Amino acid sequence: MAEPIPDDDKEVSLTFAKGLDVIEAFAGADRRLSVSELAAKTGLNRAVTRRLVRTLEKKGYARADRGQYELTPHVLRLIRGFIEGRSLPQIVHPILRRLAEEIGESTSFAMLDETEAVYVAHAFLPSRFTLNMVTVGSRVPLLPTAAGRVILAYLPEVERATLLARLPPAAHTPRTETDAARLAGILADCRRLGYCLSDGEYVDGVASLAVPVFDGMQRVTGAISIIFPAHGHEAAEIAGRIAPRMQAGAAELGGALQ
Repeated sequence: MAEPIPDDDKEVSLTFAKGLDVIEAFAGADRRLSVSELAAKTGLNRAVTRRLVRTLEKKGYARADRGQYELTPHVLRLIRGFIEGRSLPQIVHPILRRLAEEIGESTSFAMLDETEAVYVAHAFLPSRFTLNMVTVGSRVPLLPTAAGRVILAYLPEVERATLLARLPPAAHTPRTETDAARLAGILADCRRLGYCLSDGEYVDGVASLAVPVFDGMQRVTGAISIIFPAHGHEAAEIAGRIAPRMQAGAAELGGALQ
């Protein structure tokens, strides 16, 4: 969640910001919402909420049905600049596809967005394990997932500490390690190994493995990850075959994105 915008910032349109809050309210299972529900989720009054969602409707970003609103595919235009500006279809997908075929698992590329990781590209192998929740635009918490952890592990220390302090209670599950000292040890191990593994901490019975992707300044810009049934790969196979190939793919992807 973005930090609140100061009311005295004269260079910012608060109305536009409120409109974005309304769009973001349609998240997860909340696909269809009434004006009252939107107002409750955004903290805006009903009159303002109604004007904003009606504007979205008139612009084609939302549709109304029996007092409830839902977003339309028109909202995908909002991310077109991000996708096309980074040449994700032309650059990222071929690398992910080749990597998926090499290691025999579907692969994903995620990037940090506020206090979560968001998937921006996938290469699926139809015959391999996957989850319905893993789609372009889906978001996962940082602490219980391999993709989130590996991004945290390679952030500068001050930036990582600031981000950890901002994580909401929903950023972890009952199985997530939250003790500061033990978490620091886990992230140190990620840096030592060059990859992170999460085993059943986010989804019961599902493991994930991730490696960092760096930009031209050697700053972590995202993570390549795979998911598989818990205990689906032996530790020796991960360390000796899968992780090194993922690291090679991450290096290629980082270079291509520069």
